[in-house]
Amino acid sequence: MNLPVGEVISQGVNFKEVDSKRLVQSLYEKNFSGYVIVAVEGYDGLEEGMLLFKQGKMVGAYHEYDLHGITVFGDDSITHVFNSFAAEYVVGDLVSLSNQQVDLVTAFNDKTKLEAPISKADIQKLIPKVYSSELAKNILSEVVQEKDNRKDVFKKLGLSGLGD
Repeated sequence: MNLPVGEVISQGVNFKEVDSKRLVQSLYEKNFSGYVIVAVEGYDGLEEGMLLFKQGKMVGAYHEYDLHGITVFGDDSITHVFNSFAAEYVVGDLVSLSNQQVDLVTAFNDKTKLEAPISKADIQKLIPKVYSSELAKNILSEVVQEKDNRKDVFKKLGLSGLGD
């Protein structure tokens, strides 16, 4: 997803070297407007997660499984994004935006909007201690099943090389 450039506050932060719970909670305290974006070596390739804030409130999120072209948006993506914070290899950027830029992000990417509010206190229980590959497996199992079905169809038609 395309996001505004904004003012880069921190770039290339190794989340294994910072207290990610404290980092996210501080965004509430500072009335931060902008986003935290992380890139992760996850269960099956690169994953990218984003949390969007406006005046110290989390207002949007998404999580992408790049290899498979799958994106989870809004409330459904929260557990995936926070799970990525606990991955073995995760780096992130913190980018400040104006409130108008945040509004544009949610206007052009309506699916990212959060319906259920997430408070500062919720953060403590949302970020796991260890990355769980089960979240990715559950999402990706649908795609893998679809690819297998396509291969089976081609094989039945005698076109086995086309499903790869």
